[in-house]
Amino acid sequence: MLTSALLALALLAPRPFGPDDLVALPRVASPAISPDGKRVAYTVARPVQGGEKLLSALYLWDGGAPRKLTSREERVSSPRFAPDGKRIAFVSDRAGTPQAFVLDLAAGGEAAQATALATGVNDLLWTPDGRALLATSDVYPECGVDAACTARIEAEPKGKPRSTTRLLYRHWTEWRERVRSHLLKVPLDGGPVVDLTPGDRDVPPYHRGAIDDVAVSPDGRTVYFVAVSDPVEAISTNGDVYAVPLAGGEARRITTGAGWDGLPRPSPDGRQLAWLSMARAGYEADRLRIMVAAPDGSGAREVAPALDLSAGDLNWAKGGRALRFTALRGGVHVLLEVDVRTGKVTEPARTVPGRSPANVTSPAYSADGERVVALVDSLVAAPEVARLADDAKESGVLRWRTLTAYAADALAGFPRPTVRELSAKAKDGTALHGYLMLPPGAKAGERLRGLVLVHGGPQGAWVDGWTFRWNALLYASQGYAVVMPNPRGSTGYGQAYTDAVRERWGGEPYEDVLAVVDAAIESGAVDGARTCAAGASYGGYMVNWINANTTRFRCLVAHAGLFDLRMAYYTTEELWFPEWEQGGVPWERPEAYERWSPSRLAGKMRTPTLVTHGELDYRCTVDQAYATYTALQRQGVSSKLVIFPDEGHWIQRPKNSKVFYDVVLAWLEGHLGPRRAETATAP
Repeated sequence: MLTSALLALALLAPRPFGPDDLVALPRVASPAISPDGKRVAYTVARPVQGGEKLLSALYLWDGGAPRKLTSREERVSSPRFAPDGKRIAFVSDRAGTPQAFVLDLAAGGEAAQATALATGVNDLLWTPDGRALLATSDVYPECGVDAACTARIEAEPKGKPRSTTRLLYRHWTEWRERVRSHLLKVPLDGGPVVDLTPGDRDVPPYHRGAIDDVAVSPDGRTVYFVAVSDPVEAISTNGDVYAVPLAGGEARRITTGAGWDGLPRPSPDGRQLAWLSMARAGYEADRLRIMVAAPDGSGAREVAPALDLSAGDLNWAKGGRALRFTALRGGVHVLLEVDVRTGKVTEPARTVPGRSPANVTSPAYSADGERVVALVDSLVAAPEVARLADDAKESGVLRWRTLTAYAADALAGFPRPTVRELSAKAKDGTALHGYLMLPPGAKAGERLRGLVLVHGGPQGAWVDGWTFRWNALLYASQGYAVVMPNPRGSTGYGQAYTDAVRERWGGEPYEDVLAVVDAAIESGAVDGARTCAAGASYGGYMVNWINANTTRFRCLVAHAGLFDLRMAYYTTEELWFPEWEQGGVPWERPEAYERWSPSRLAGKMRTPTLVTHGELDYRCTVDQAYATYTALQRQGVSSKLVIFPDEGHWIQRPKNSKVFYDVVLAWLEGHLGPRRAETATAP
């Protein structure tokens, strides 16, 4: 029996971070910076009671304590400062359908509704003169901005059969057989709305693009946008940059490459155009190169050809002499800068004090490109807004300084795990990298229950950054040593490393995963006899492949995984992906699809497996989960099937996320035993 003193200590001891805590965590997003760099706007989302959805609010930092600018029950996104810095536009669903609103920062009060589009607003930008907004909206191509035409279509009887005559008629969780995303000019003085991209195509491309793929020339005359150039979108990754007069008119094509071209960025003087470009057709994970040309695309050249990393978040700096961008490098997203003339790449910023390294995402730039805000996070720290500015210099080098602490405050009372980098050698000598997260209070020499997390993609990576999908901090807080391998196919280690997964899905990447797991076991921290593996998407595929090829794991968790690659081709939406990965179509290369299909080896599956899936998943369709579960059950293998009827590829609703984590933790405990009692009371 506990004495009163011990009982008091137990009650005061910190409890481990769990599913309820993860779901309740504030989610900071969408940082924006004023043109002069002195103000920062962002959103913070929290789950509503019951966890059905997230609601968000708009906040402003202007040197002091952050101020909340909105207070309604709504979802707010896409804050954008006006060119004069005195107003903020944002998207809100307070009017029913998402619309654009504008808030006068000097006058205060309520934001004024700026749009009343029948099909709502997805995202927005300001025009350089501040007199209009550029808004993206899902319109009916035959109607465009004609509200009466739209009303007639939407008044049609509901529940009609769906029909289509083209591929890519659905995407992620939505059917897209009738609407297209168009770019609309919306004057703020009440003038007529202009459809700048009429016709039967998406701008920006619905399947890959975003508002970042739209930009306006400094003189306000030209709008640059990205659209898919090939007629069959489902088999093409060929996006090109186009230009159209802001007043409306005929669009002209600027780039003509075989692969993806995106993020057009006119220089401050308007004399150059920069963009990101992939060289190879049909490949969504090719290296994104930084290109610079004349505004009409002539004289195009690659700025940093020796850089073996993919660039993102491009923006001009140093008065047009340099470009800033982000890149994933060895497990961390960093901010880099390239001299446009020489191609020399430098790193202008150091990491957040006390948090090394800092994973930098979603940067936003001041008008001159010199001041930057971004989200910074790590495996044990959820995203917060940070600022990079001249007043944050140390020894002549800029530093990231955090402006917010919403998630940090919520996490402050929990003991933190320890993160280590893992190194291993593949069978052929290739250097491998990953992460190992140990529970709070883990003792030297103690062999812990292990959980191996396999990332998706396959062209993805575990980074030293936060995720709500497979939250390693949560699992480590429950007493698991979490192993996160980055096998071949992972991004951030050079393009050849990323390319190496093609037509080798169950080959070297599988061996690499096991090599990193072996390194974790050899470190003395992981008990190889008490380890489970889990993953989603390609990670779910790899879990199924593991099940068909080894019995070394006590249990498995496969979410949104693939079981039969041949049938997966016929039921997915982005067909370029399997065609690239398996080297062709299944009726011409059946052996390629068959070779790496777990279904081919289903009779060898013996490991207890939890199979989960979202019923609305059009990327890896739910029939793959049914097939996996059937194969296991028919052979008498311990297995459980959990289907989320209202989810797609990701588990996004807070209440469903809690259920997912509760089910997974129960499955792990059922096969690895209960967590260590001392985890809950570790200092």
